Amino acid sequence: MTDKYYYFDTQGNDDAAYYRALNFAANLVKESNELNKIIFLVASKDATGWLERLFDSQTVKKMFTGATFSGINVKIETIRTYKNSYSNPSDIIICCGLNSEEIFKVQDYRQVDSIVAIPWIKENTESWIKTAKAKKINEDLTVDNSDNTATYPAPTEIVKKAFAELTKLINTSTGINHPSDNAVAKTYVKTLHKYESELDSDIVCSYLISELGWKTKHAADIRKLIDTLNNGKFFQGGEKTGLQNYYKRWKNN
Repeated sequence: MTDKYYYFDTQGNDDAAYYRALNFAANLVKESNELNKIIFLVASKDATGWLERLFDSQTVKKMFTGATFSGINVKIETIRTYKNSYSNPSDIIICCGLNSEEIFKVQDYRQVDSIVAIPWIKENTESWIKTAKAKKINEDLTVDNSDNTATYPAPTEIVKKAFAELTKLINTSTGINHPSDNAVAKTYVKTLHKYESELDSDIVCSYLISELGWKTKHAADIRKLIDTLNNGKFFQGGEKTGLQNYYKRWKNN
């Protein structure tokens, strides 16, 4: 798991955090030979109040097409306009008040090297922080490398075995999109939901991404299956009988 995920322990209108984030990102650019762009990622074109107070409205307008500060390229993108590319990692993303789902969306993009999250509501960013094992940035722009990093606990050994086995069976580049991969994934989730005392989608997704190397968008498909069953609903597909045989194998091996 990369150590290039960071966050500020703040929420609400913390203009100073945006200033510190820009300086932190600029330092990353200066320390690297590969990084060359800072992206302020916002929810929509109207969600730029923090940046207008940091710069001014005219400068912010220019930043939508790209601007240069002290020789560093800085651009504003929205969740809708920022797309995956085939370029090498070169962008530092400053996530402006985005929630976990929005940050997860861009985490897999090839051009993304580092992510700095500035929460609007802490709880809405907590899932990403814990899953990505993001490091806290202190006020002096140093990184908190203590063992106090917020993370999800590990799943049970049986859950680990089941998803490690699933990872070997499917095409991880496409996740569970292929019908046969989708069917086995549904079978495994059904089995764990039936026989494990608890199947937490946050814990499972964190394990898939951080330990088994799943892309966040593919782990999200597993999350949907788990959440569906946890909410008392059902999904079509996967085996209906013999689930105990899978569970016994994981338990005894």
